[in-house]
Amino acid sequence: SSGINAEYGGRMKGVRETLEQSLREKERNEHVYVSEIAQLGQENRRLARNRSRESANMEYLKNVMVRYLILANGSERRQVLSAILTVLQLTADEMQQVKHKLSPGWLG
Repeated sequence: SSGINAEYGGRMKGVRETLEQSLREKERNEHVYVSEIAQLGQENRRLARNRSRESANMEYLKNVMVRYLILANGSERRQVLSAILTVLQLTADEMQQVKHKLSPGWLG
């Protein structure tokens, strides 16, 4: 009987050690997942801010374009065109192409 109890106790000890090891591994994984969730949350908030800014920029660009299209005065149109080009964030090459197509003096 004591041999059976010792054998049973040994098996239970092995099972316990296996379960404890599995628990420690799951706890380590949980920390990784919690960290990943936090990082994803930050990325999601950053993307939402960017989307909001892009929407505001698009609205501003639309309003400036409408103003540009309805203005008749050349000096006011030049000012509005300058704002449009700023919002568009043209590369140096693109800006050079625009300047090449415009009449001299339009962009200063």
